[in-house]
Amino acid sequence: MTSIDQLIPAYNRTLVQLKEFFAKKTPEKLKKGAHFLDYGDQSQKLGIVLDGLLYSTYISENGQEWISNFFYPPNHAIITSHESFMLQKKSTECIRAYEDSTIIYITKSEYDELTRKNPQLEHMVRVMAEASYIQALKRVCDFQSLTAFQRVKKFIAENNDLVQRVQRQHIASYLGIHRNIFTRVLAQI
Repeated sequence: MTSIDQLIPAYNRTLVQLKEFFAKKTPEKLKKGAHFLDYGDQSQKLGIVLDGLLYSTYISENGQEWISNFFYPPNHAIITSHESFMLQKKSTECIRAYEDSTIIYITKSEYDELTRKNPQLEHMVRVMAEASYIQALKRVCDFQSLTAFQRVKKFIAENNDLVQRVQRQHIASYLGIHRNIFTRVLAQI
């Protein structure tokens, strides 16, 4: 199980305060398929995956569901629908447990209170949001500039652990390709 201080080592003092706050909270178990957030709900939770794997989906205009993100410790452990959580809008995403998982979370009101009282925490959150934005921008650039073969190869190089845990059609969905193409490319690698 991942500890919180492994997630963001640059903010030790803030992490001590967060650990004290989270020590009062009980981790929650999510069974495979259970929702952390459903379509149309307003996100009231910002979570950390301590153990397991969650994923987010959205529905395209043609009605097809696509995987948009995977959440797992230590580097991809923060779970929420950022737009819904920060802007208090209904979610266009659904976040579910891909496998049995353990999470811990804070509510929007707890988050607002913590960041108001702790400027270093607010700074840490901003830095993490910026890193998330850069990662999302790189993904958009990959979708626009890389071939299916290059996307698969890059995904495997950067996320080899997920290849063993996630079904091929789900990785293909995340990469924006058909699973047959993913399987064909995987055979060539």
